[in-house]
Amino acid sequence: MSAAAAAPRTELPTPVGSPAAEPAPAPSAEATPAVPAAAAAPDPEVVLDVRDLRTYFYTYDGVVKALDGVSLKLRRGETTGLVGETGCGKSVTAFSVTRLIADPPGRIVHGSVLYRGVDLLWGIEEEAAFRPIAGTPRVKVSRRFRRIRRANQRMEAVRGRGISMIFQEPTQAMNPVFSIANQVGEILFLHRGAEVVDELLQATPDAPEVEPALHALLAAIGAQKRPEIRKAAEALGAAARSPRLGTEAYYIGLAAVRPSTTRAELGRALERLRLRPMQRSYLRHRRRLLGIHDEMNRVHLAEMRERRSHAGALSKLRLRQLSERARHVHYRLWGLRGWVRRPLDQGLFWRVVRLLESVQIANPPQVARGYPHELSGGMLQRVMIAMALSADPDVLLADEPTTALDVTIQAQILELIGALRRRVGTAILLITHDLAVVAEVADRVCVMYAGRIVEQGPVRELFRRPLHPYTQGLLASVPRVDQPGKELRTIAGSVPNLIQPPAGCRFHPRCPFAMPVCRTDPPPMTDEGAGHAVACYLYHGPTVGE
Repeated sequence: MSAAAAAPRTELPTPVGSPAAEPAPAPSAEATPAVPAAAAAPDPEVVLDVRDLRTYFYTYDGVVKALDGVSLKLRRGETTGLVGETGCGKSVTAFSVTRLIADPPGRIVHGSVLYRGVDLLWGIEEEAAFRPIAGTPRVKVSRRFRRIRRANQRMEAVRGRGISMIFQEPTQAMNPVFSIANQVGEILFLHRGAEVVDELLQATPDAPEVEPALHALLAAIGAQKRPEIRKAAEALGAAARSPRLGTEAYYIGLAAVRPSTTRAELGRALERLRLRPMQRSYLRHRRRLLGIHDEMNRVHLAEMRERRSHAGALSKLRLRQLSERARHVHYRLWGLRGWVRRPLDQGLFWRVVRLLESVQIANPPQVARGYPHELSGGMLQRVMIAMALSADPDVLLADEPTTALDVTIQAQILELIGALRRRVGTAILLITHDLAVVAEVADRVCVMYAGRIVEQGPVRELFRRPLHPYTQGLLASVPRVDQPGKELRTIAGSVPNLIQPPAGCRFHPRCPFAMPVCRTDPPPMTDEGAGHAVACYLYHGPTVGE
C-alpha cells in the first residue's frame, strides 16, 4: 500500500468543551463567537479553513448534534482524506461548507468557514432564533427567511468556481427530465458563459485560411485515420477562430459515409457560425447580463470578506439588470426566442462534448443528447465529475466519488481528480470509507467519529503510527497483502445516538483503553510530533493551538 507525500502542518484543534453534556442545545449557550479572519496571520497556502463547525438537526425526538466542533484546513494542491464509519458526519461536513444543509430540519449553528479570507458563514447567527421547549428535548427554531435568502444569494458567488462538489448519488443529484447537455451546459454558462459568448462573436467562417483547412480535413477523412482527422479538425477550428467548429468537424469526420455528404455537413457547420444581426445583438445582450452578474458576485464576496452589507451597490446592479432585460424583452417573444439563442445553445452543446471527452466518456455527442436514466452508474459519476470540474474550482469536495464503481473505473476517476489538482492546484477533500484509496491519493488524513475529528496528520505518519484507538480499529479491519494470515478485527458496538451522545470522549463506550476521565471530560487535541495530532488521554503532548 503506497502513500502520497505528506504535508508538514498541524491543523487547528477541535475546541475543548462538552456541549453534549449541557441541557440547552441552543448554540448561544454552547459556543463562543467565531474567530475573525484577521485575528491571526493567514497562511497563503490555506484555501479553506473550517473552525469549530457545529451543525444540528432539530427533529421531533430531539436535537441531533451531527457536527460538534469540527476544525480542519485544506491547502492549495493538497488532498485531505476524511474517513470514518457511516453516520460520523463526513457528508454533513461537506454540505455544511457549501451551505447545502436541508433547512429544516438542519441548521449550521456556530463556527466559521473561511474561503481565501471570505467568511462563508457571516451573519448565520442572525438567520434563526432558538428556544428550548420546556419538559422536552426539542428546540423551537424560528427562521428569518429573508436573511437566509440573502445568504444563499451570497453563496452563489462561491459555489462552482470557488467550491465545487461531487455528490455521492449522481442519480439523485441530476434532474431526470433534462438532457445531459442541458444540465452540464447550464453550469458551463453560469461560470464560463462569457468565454462561450466571446468565442461565438469572434468566429470568422469567411477567413481565407478556412478553405485550405477544409480541404485538408476532407483528405484526412478519406484516409480514415483518427489522429489525422483530429489534427485537421482542430486546424479548421483554429482557421475559423472557433474551437467549437473543430470539435463538431471531428465528429462529422468520424461518422463520414460519402465524401459529398461529408462536405455538405461541414458546409452546414461553417454556416452555423455566421450570425445574423439579431443573433449577434442577442449574444451581446447576454454578455452584458453576465458582466452584471459577475459584478454582483464580487460585491457578495466583498460583503462576506468585510462582514458588512453593501445593499446600495447591490440595488444599483439589480436596477441595471432589470433595465437591460426590459430593453430587450422582445427576445422572449414566442417564435423569436428559439431562433436568436440557437447559436448559444449550439456553442454550449459542443463545449459540453469537449468536457465529456475530458472525462473519457465514449461517444460524447450521443451521451450529451441523452438523459440520466439512459446512463450507467459509472457514466453518471463521470458526468457529475465533469460538472464539478467544469469551472476549475479552487476547492473540490468529493463525497465518496468511487462508491459502487468497479476497480478500473475507480482508478480512472481518481486519476481525473488528481489531474485537476496538478493542473489547477485545486485543494481536495476526499470523503471515503476506503482506506486503501486514502493511502494512495491523500496527503493528509482526518479521522472522524461521532461528529468530531479524533485524529489527523500526514498520511504516511498516520498509517505508520496510528494513535487513537478508533483509528487503530479501522486499520485493523483492513486486509493486508503483506500479512495474508492476519486475522481481521472489528470495532465492537456502533456509532452512538447523537441526540444524547456519551459524555466525555464519545468513543469511550467502545474503547478497550477507556479510563474514568474519558467518561467525564472530552480529551483535547494534542500534538504528538511530525504534524500528527490526536484527541485521546493516552497521550500527553502539548495542546494544539496553545
